Amino acid sequence: MMDDQFGISDENLEPIANGNDFLSGLNDDHKALATQNGWQDPGSVLDGYRALQDQLTGAVMLPDEAASSDEKTAFYQDISKSWTPKNGYQFNMPEALPENFPYDQAFAAEASGWFKEAGLHPSAAQQLHDKWVGKMAEHFGAHEESAQSAARQQAEAAETAHRDLIREYGEPESDAYQNVVAKADRALTHLKATGLDITGWFADKGALTKADANGLQQVADPVAVKLLAFIHDNSFAEDGLAGLTEGSSGADPFASGCLNLKEQSELLVKKPARARQMIMVAGRDPKLFRV
Repeated sequence: MMDDQFGISDENLEPIANGNDFLSGLNDDHKALATQNGWQDPGSVLDGYRALQDQLTGAVMLPDEAASSDEKTAFYQDISKSWTPKNGYQFNMPEALPENFPYDQAFAAEASGWFKEAGLHPSAAQQLHDKWVGKMAEHFGAHEESAQSAARQQAEAAETAHRDLIREYGEPESDAYQNVVAKADRALTHLKATGLDITGWFADKGALTKADANGLQQVADPVAVKLLAFIHDNSFAEDGLAGLTEGSSGADPFASGCLNLKEQSELLVKKPARARQMIMVAGRDPKLFRV
């Protein structure tokens, strides 16, 4: 009769004199297993079995299919304690990030807390971190490219408008060029004084930009500037630039800082409509001057 566990026949159950007798009583498969594990006699087999039992006593058993969600969660929380860093995750930065990429250290620290709460393995946390940073880098790169493209288009539009106005009015230093730009600017001022403030709208369209270091005002949209100049000449003709400077100091006589009673009087009598506009531009109430 053959023992099922070790493949030892009944006649070999007598006390075994040495290890060779033990191995010789095994079949080939069991003999290979015994040799692999260093089993030279039944005692060594029993010692190995006892050691295996000790290991299994402290082993974590996987939940079976019948385990509830709470049991599975508890199991994961238990085993994740062995790898979750107590002091938080230390992330390595992915390669090939944009040079000026604004890495958010505060958010990374907050995400580290989330990863710890979820019991993520450090390698899994690093992988998620890299995915997040990579996606943010994509958005950042797209935004930078869009901003650069818009800046190039604005520069090209300004250059095109500059050439267009030069062809029609002359160089930026010329009186004709400066006059049309000044007319457009003054038209915006007058429209604002009458309650129609479109300064922001024209600024968004790049109609007028701030003066540069040389005092020149770069124009980005010649059509918009011509439109404002047209409005100036046709809607505020009585208060045109020529009329403003003719026979006056060029300053608004109704302005608080430079009151000129003589010019005020002449304007109120000869050009009441123009006087009304200048009073409003100065931020004062025309009713005070009975116009």
